[in-house]
Amino acid sequence: MSMRFSGTDQANVQIADWTDKYEAKENLEFFGDALAAATKDGAANGGLMAIGLLGQRDLPGVTLRWAQSVLRWDLRPSLWSHVFLFNDRPKLDPDELARAPLLEVPLHARTGLFPRPERNAVEEGNLGLYRDRDVDANAALLVIQMTENEAEQVADRARNPNLDRLRYNLWETLGVWETYLWSVGVRPNPLREGFPICASAFVEYAYEAIRLDLSPGASERNSAPEHLWTAAKWWHPTFAEFQHPISGYFVKRDPGCAVLDTEDIAKKQAAGAES
Repeated sequence: MSMRFSGTDQANVQIADWTDKYEAKENLEFFGDALAAATKDGAANGGLMAIGLLGQRDLPGVTLRWAQSVLRWDLRPSLWSHVFLFNDRPKLDPDELARAPLLEVPLHARTGLFPRPERNAVEEGNLGLYRDRDVDANAALLVIQMTENEAEQVADRARNPNLDRLRYNLWETLGVWETYLWSVGVRPNPLREGFPICASAFVEYAYEAIRLDLSPGASERNSAPEHLWTAAKWWHPTFAEFQHPISGYFVKRDPGCAVLDTEDIAKKQAAGAES
């Protein structure tokens, strides 16, 4: 269930901690600057199929973060609850960045739309949904070095989520996690039963287009945001060996997984209505 030892004691130095600089800034500013840094000089295919991670403080996010504690040797909650893919080469102008299109399988969609079974629960979101640093407290951008052709292959598979529904039935698995969220204490932790978290399973599904395993350290065929993060930090020699070095940036505002108070949520909703 937990991650295998990677064989290295050196964390990936190509994943930069930007917490000091961006702790008090909104996520759009963080992602904009991270994308600009990652795609400098035409690298990283302009951000196409770059991976975003979020550690959320709403109830669905906290539920997922605590569920992943079984994957960690210290049994602490994960920093991360959600993962998404950039479905285009985002325009970095601040006025355009909020509309940057994403592909994702959220446990509770911020769009308010019901997930579509014919799309295998894969939704089309935008980066503006995750601008709030208090709700989406932890944020990261991971970029995998690929050729332009490889990036297009990953994008094509991500945009066609039914190509391997026998192995990646995200629609049914989403129902398992929704039951876990809504029936606290009734259903066991789905990770212990071998059910992946859909958001990260979708990302792994997409990258299978170039035969790249994003969680080489997983002790069994499962998937969670924690797997992707640990692999990026500690299995970087493996990515480099297969000609796909991984790099990125992150901001960590809530390491302890504190659920956002209902009064804070109410104030934010009221402020949004007034604006």
